[in-house]
Amino acid sequence: MQNLFATVVLTGGGGESVYIPVPCRGIVKKMVLACNANMVATGTVVAYRGATAVNTATVPTGDTAIGATLTGTPDTTYKDYVFDPDSTTVANKVIKVTDDATLLAGAGTLSVYIQYDDSAAIAQAASEA
Repeated sequence: MQNLFATVVLTGGGGESVYIPVPCRGIVKKMVLACNANMVATGTVVAYRGATAVNTATVPTGDTAIGATLTGTPDTTYKDYVFDPDSTTVANKVIKVTDDATLLAGAGTLSVYIQYDDSAAIAQAASEA
């Protein structure tokens, strides 16, 4: 298991992204967020491989206070999508993390922690072995 960290300066407009390069082949096991501003109810932050969401954090009713953590939920279908720095597909080499327009009421700095599983059992097609 590896720990990946990123900091994103958000203007509050939404749609801001950070790309976290993956160190090796693996999957996003967990995503945890913290912010120096209140995260507003129903706002979301999504971790993607390309255009496919692998983990989503949604702010609960009542908002999330400054400094409190918010843990994402793995996508039931795509949670085991494999990232690989040696892939020929650029989107598979990075974890894209994006906020929506409702996450913050203004500007703030979002800290993103990704628990990255580099020892997950990964099925390979015979052509990849």
